[in-house]
Amino acid sequence: MRKVKLFKPFVSWHAVWNTVKVLRSGQLAEGPRVKEFEEKFGQRFGLSNVLAVNSGTTALELAYELAGISKGDEVITPVLTCTATNIPLARRGANIVFADIERDLNISVEDVKKKTTPQTRAIVFVHFGGNNRGLRELIDFAREKNIILIEDAAQAVVSDFWGKADFTCVSLQAIKTLTSGDGGILVCKDNALYDKGKRLRWFGYDREKKQKFGDTDLVEAGYKYHMNDVSAAIGLGNFKVFDKIAAHHKDLMKAYQEGGIAAYPWFAFVLTDKRDALKEYLKKYGIDSGMHHYRNDQYTIFGGRKKFSMMDELENKYLLLPLHMGVSVADARKICKLVHNFNEVPKSN
Repeated sequence: MRKVKLFKPFVSWHAVWNTVKVLRSGQLAEGPRVKEFEEKFGQRFGLSNVLAVNSGTTALELAYELAGISKGDEVITPVLTCTATNIPLARRGANIVFADIERDLNISVEDVKKKTTPQTRAIVFVHFGGNNRGLRELIDFAREKNIILIEDAAQAVVSDFWGKADFTCVSLQAIKTLTSGDGGILVCKDNALYDKGKRLRWFGYDREKKQKFGDTDLVEAGYKYHMNDVSAAIGLGNFKVFDKIAAHHKDLMKAYQEGGIAAYPWFAFVLTDKRDALKEYLKKYGIDSGMHHYRNDQYTIFGGRKKFSMMDELENKYLLLPLHMGVSVADARKICKLVHNFNEVPKSN
């Protein structure tokens, strides 16, 4: 029986060969491959001020730093997301204000508007599963209110609308659509903040000046957040087949949607009152499924559970389904059929 995992890394042979060449080159740290990756990433997605870092979480950390978010600052963020979205905010001592979701699992724009106050410094929009619904409205709203907008676009590289906020953070972690093994991208709209980000990702140094002139003065405390050439080599190799990857993800989305199942660039999902039973049913046919990300207010670090009408309703209903290069269109159609069969068969008590 063919088994389909919920998530599975995809590494092209171009990436393997690129990595071997870098490993044999003697240049493993940040070097020419990182710069090349930044340039190609920007060209492919029409972005400028692209910074390659060592994880998507690091991109978020750096974005929050550049946005000036500090202790007590109010930040509105979705209650359903990877904890990596909000842990850096908790570490900074920000006042995290969770917004509810809609039935598509993305943030509720209306709840964001209701919870915005004169103390709101930033809004975080998460493309949950790569879903961009709500981004256009929040761009307009943030501009109107003069609030910083940060995109957690960790799962969004195949989405058709992203990279539009003051800061955009992308994950290149192992199971993401485009991977560099691990790594991330931060895009800054502001040129001065981009320059500052370049310094902060490497201890506070201007790396190019340091390499050219030797030691230079440090005027701000930075981090060790830079990407290395090994990761960049993997990313560059996968870029060679990115159009193929994107096309396949879109084919899978179409297959799921034609089968009556919601699908976004990084996963498909169903809502069901019998989630555990459906999960076990799919498992019998070799199909992995799960929740993967959970409501963040359940964690002590974020202050404990609160009431959210839609999150409360959907908490035990959403089930994520596989959508990646290890899934065929036939697999997606089979999963749709299994879900429908499950729903049509009466369940005994």
